[in-house]
Amino acid sequence: MNQITLHRDNLYTILQFIEKYDQPMSDFVTVTVDSSSGIGSVVTVSIHAVINSDSVTITKTIVDESSW
Repeated sequence: MNQITLHRDNLYTILQFIEKYDQPMSDFVTVTVDSSSGIGSVVTVSIHAVINSDSVTITKTIVDESSW
């Protein structure tokens, strides 16, 4: 089992990101963690939404190198 630990501020940022878009296609968010650098982890989240009648995937970086 894989486990990640997020700060509550990161969770708040994820919720703000989800609520920013009026027409999500799903109530689910995909969280991706890349720890290949060996120093820290980069956390991104993606949602599926409809913008201008197009189905799109929107991705936002939540945690990057600047927080290490």
